[in-house]
Amino acid sequence: MPPASFAPLAIAPAITITHLLRVVAYVLLFVLVRDVTQRLGRNRWLVAIPLIAIAAAEAGLGLIQNARGAAVQGTYVNKNHFAGLLEMALPLAAAYAAALFARPTRAKAAGMLSVALLICAGLVCSLSKMGFAAGLAGLFVMGALAIAGKVQGGKKWLAVAGLAVLVLFSFVFLPSDAFIANYGGLTSKGQAALEGRGPIWRETLHLIAAYPVFGCGLGNYETAFLRYQTSVVDRVFTYAHNDYLQVAAELGAAGFLIAAALLLPVFARPFRAALQGPDRTTRYLGLGCAGAIAAICLHSLTDFNMYVPANALTLAWICGIGASLPLGFEKPAAERHGALFRKFAIGLAFLLIVYAPVRMLFDSQFRSDSRAERLFCRFGICDTDAVMTAQTLAYGGHAGAAPPAELFKALRRDPNAPARWCDTGEAMLRAGRYADADYCFSQALALGPHIPPILMQAADFYYGTHRTDRAMGRMSRVLADTDTYDGLIFGWYAEKRLPVSEVLAHGLPPGRRAAEAYMRHLIAGDRVGTKEVWIWITARALGDDRLVREYLEYLFGKREYQTAAYAWARYLGPRGNGYLEWNWVFNGDFESALSDSAFDWRIGARDGVVAAEDTQVAHTGSRSMRIHFEGKENLDYNDVGQVAFVKPGHYRFEAYVRTDGITTDRGVGFHIYDRESSSHLDLRTEELTGTHDWKRLDRVVVVPRETRLLAIEVSRQPSMKFDNQIRGTVWIDSVKLSPLDNLR
Repeated sequence: MPPASFAPLAIAPAITITHLLRVVAYVLLFVLVRDVTQRLGRNRWLVAIPLIAIAAAEAGLGLIQNARGAAVQGTYVNKNHFAGLLEMALPLAAAYAAALFARPTRAKAAGMLSVALLICAGLVCSLSKMGFAAGLAGLFVMGALAIAGKVQGGKKWLAVAGLAVLVLFSFVFLPSDAFIANYGGLTSKGQAALEGRGPIWRETLHLIAAYPVFGCGLGNYETAFLRYQTSVVDRVFTYAHNDYLQVAAELGAAGFLIAAALLLPVFARPFRAALQGPDRTTRYLGLGCAGAIAAICLHSLTDFNMYVPANALTLAWICGIGASLPLGFEKPAAERHGALFRKFAIGLAFLLIVYAPVRMLFDSQFRSDSRAERLFCRFGICDTDAVMTAQTLAYGGHAGAAPPAELFKALRRDPNAPARWCDTGEAMLRAGRYADADYCFSQALALGPHIPPILMQAADFYYGTHRTDRAMGRMSRVLADTDTYDGLIFGWYAEKRLPVSEVLAHGLPPGRRAAEAYMRHLIAGDRVGTKEVWIWITARALGDDRLVREYLEYLFGKREYQTAAYAWARYLGPRGNGYLEWNWVFNGDFESALSDSAFDWRIGARDGVVAAEDTQVAHTGSRSMRIHFEGKENLDYNDVGQVAFVKPGHYRFEAYVRTDGITTDRGVGFHIYDRESSSHLDLRTEELTGTHDWKRLDRVVVVPRETRLLAIEVSRQPSMKFDNQIRGTVWIDSVKLSPLDNLR
């Protein structure tokens, strides 16, 4: 690939040209609206009415959507951008209503006030948090300016404070409770900070630092950001969700300062006109424009409204109105700038008139035609993605199979796109140029070090060139950053028939999440290696109660009870307190909180019985199990128990039982039997009635060769007596099943 003959300021100039022409359209509209508004004199409100009407129509559509239970977003694809339009139109509608109330035409004023309320209702129903806050902020700015223009001295600040309280009251009580509750997401931390925007903003600062003077180029945020995207890696961010940060990233300090120098006087004009306008129409229109500008400037802190052409055009329209407003001490604008702006507008209009039909012709007929696209691209009309998509489809769905000339062309146009480097690297590999392929994938990883598709393509490359450890390292990085690709990556490990030991050594990142996900993947597919992975997980203390429960359920389903029992013992470690050593009943003293494990105590719900752990009464330690019978039924009770794995041999079962007022002739004892077939083993201990202090119940249990699981249950059999409804309380503690033989 021959070197470029020059170094552009933008990383992808064709994209920048497209966005620059959008800016040209915004400037043209600004100039046109400014000129028309100046010519209308005291009828300037006529220019604002179309915006108000469009916003009212959008709000009405939003209310219809709300009534149908659909997402409220008007004709927009996003509720926040829908709110962006309404928040700009709301101050204009409110200011126009106020201006009409100052005239005798009260009917028109009431109608315009109804329109303002309609727009406000649409804004509330949109459930856009920042949109609603920005709309109220715009009304507050409008009201504060009105107060500042009419009230003097200390009363002015008192009135502004009262207005602030009113706005705050509206913020709290106007929206629904569910809407207010949504603001709680703004206080989240980590990747969810500021509803996911926090990490994006933080990483955008790194992008700004990388291109401090001239930026990465207008419209090039998406590609340039990939290099610094480390937190939320399973999404593509075309926008920074903060207009100020994105402009700084794309234009650099130089462009940001130039834009600020051009826009700040335009933004300030309606604020000055609201205070210094020579007539009432000017002042009210200034109030509306100032409120609209304040609203969208606030909303731009958390969204990208200025990258949505409809909203950017709306702001340009409002700025055009604001820039036309005269101040009391100035000469008429037409005397100073009229001719200059007309020539400027004509030049811009001619440029767009030529560009627009050519662009439409290209998009409809030639965008995927490589030769035609190359010709159009000489004039800034390009679509590299469409060409590469067509080439990929033409060559069996593999971009790397496309002609190298096409790949080099795409790479030259957007050299910061890691996907382009991957495609070129794949082509070099197909051509046997291994060193060039290695270089291309190295560049791709440098430009998208945390982007999953790039890492996964690189893993395929390294595996294909017999560098398996390096391939798994790339997959491991994906697993460290996101869970979105877990299934694909674990499936890739299986497809390549990578040994579980290698996956554990090189294919999993440090930490619990990926290890647990891999274990669950093996369990779900009933794949080989679950035991090895479980040993690895427990050795590093990466498991949790949920995972061990799922693993035990899996092993129980396969009737691998011994494996399950030892997996449980390994997970418990020192917490097992001799489990499977000198006591084959887990948590027999109830000192550990009950878990959902298959080998822990279960407590079944039963009407007329209350069973729970008791921290006030114990035989040993500080806890026991208490079962209270309310005397409602003649119960056949076995709802407190445990499953224990056993090996053939002799055991001594013992438990301590305390009773208080147990009625009827059938008391409480223990029932021990083979969980799979009671014909192999089925025995009971002594039953206690009445009131007893702690009493030891014991039995020798001979486990036959066929028995692998014992059910150990607190039992009460039904009474055949007339007085058979059991009442009273029983406590159990210090339950043991101790081997009498040397079990192997």
